[in-house]
Amino acid sequence: MDRKIIPLALLATLVGCSDNQQPREADLRQAAQAYLDSQYPHCFVISAFPTRTRDFDVEGTNQALHALAQVGVVSEREVARTEVPERLWQPARTDIYYAYDLTDEGRRYYKADARRKANGTSTGGLCFGKAQVTAINSVGKPTEQDGRKQSQVSYSYQVNELPTWASDAAVQAGIAGLGQAAASAAKPLEETRAMVLTDHGWVHEQLLAN
Repeated sequence: MDRKIIPLALLATLVGCSDNQQPREADLRQAAQAYLDSQYPHCFVISAFPTRTRDFDVEGTNQALHALAQVGVVSEREVARTEVPERLWQPARTDIYYAYDLTDEGRRYYKADARRKANGTSTGGLCFGKAQVTAINSVGKPTEQDGRKQSQVSYSYQVNELPTWASDAAVQAGIAGLGQAAASAAKPLEETRAMVLTDHGWVHEQLLAN
């Protein structure tokens, strides 16, 4: 997931200012929500379109696209087959290559700049869902680090507003993290992060990069 930077001026409106250096639950909840709002809709599938089956598929995109084709998010067209003979360490198989493009349904969730590359260009992706903080579970004692007070905070959140097709078992099996996101309505996700006290209140550590 790409880290997104929010200007402190904007953070001031999100988390408010406080002269009290002891974190209040309401401030921490707003700080956690500001971070989640910067990460959702989450880009679960990173791919430009049109595209085709990848030979070296480190991220599992082939499986994700094949599953999405079955629920109408992308179109799928066979373009080639390769017969791979039996070898000592593997049985014979047929590799099938597909061409993919977005359908009208897929275009609803496509974002052209889903992931920024090191060279400054962007790759598109399918992005959806909205996260909502449900609870602040624990708050660590504030400590001083690099001249700022910070506290380790554990919070829970749910992911909602998922497309109907996101509940499909094959789609969830093919897209990393989607099953957990869909199940968060019943079992909220939890993470622990540092919240840092700034001139604009308590802010999630991931929003203070650079």
